[in-house]
Amino acid sequence: MAIHRLYGELAASLVRATTDGWAPGAGPARAGVDLDDRGSQSAFEDACAMVAKLGLATDGHGKPILHWSTKMKLAIDADRVAQFVTDRSRGGQIKLPPIDDVFAAWIWCATHFGHASAWRVPFVPHDDFRPVMDALAASGYAKPLGNAFIWTDRIGPAMQMSGLWDENNLSRQELEERDIERDMRRAFASIPEDVRHAALRDDGRAVVKALAARWVGGVWLPDTADEAPWYRLGAVAAEATRLLELVKGADDLLSRNVN
Repeated sequence: MAIHRLYGELAASLVRATTDGWAPGAGPARAGVDLDDRGSQSAFEDACAMVAKLGLATDGHGKPILHWSTKMKLAIDADRVAQFVTDRSRGGQIKLPPIDDVFAAWIWCATHFGHASAWRVPFVPHDDFRPVMDALAASGYAKPLGNAFIWTDRIGPAMQMSGLWDENNLSRQELEERDIERDMRRAFASIPEDVRHAALRDDGRAVVKALAARWVGGVWLPDTADEAPWYRLGAVAAEATRLLELVKGADDLLSRNVN
């Protein structure tokens, strides 16, 4: 069954994530290597915990670990993992975590590196992810489109579990970026001259300050001596980046038209 292969491919890719981080050209990790949580980053802690739940981690003394530990070692060579877990799934002699849980741990790491996308549009995965994506497609979780893939609704529960999709099976990041795009196009349409000039001279700090203090409720407020609260400055960083792009893009287009 396709689900057995999917368990194996996800497990092998999780081992890559927690050993070499899918580094290009990296050789297969060998049994006994430390599992890396990358400084206790939550995505990689979850990945290490899943590697343990799949029966692929030991304490370094040959004793299996089934839960997260700060000192875990790979139980078998990485190039044996896919077949090992596939066989365990097919045999049914040991209870494996639900496949949605395994996928949720995997996709969080995959999107962290930018090797796969959680958006509901076609994407071309990292070359090392082809076996995983082929297995996901065979199980109906993704649909191949030439060299690319697009997620199906079947992957929704796992994506929701990872926090990457909302309850309507929509990508949270995609929705957020669409909101930023709409908001900044409105801001650009009525941008004050001083903010436009700041963007043209690539003064990102001034643009951030202006957005934080003066772009309120879809309207530019008059310039004042008052500064925005510190927490607003970080909150509008993505918006400022997009507004800078819009201003400089319009200026470049104007220059080309004039010339």
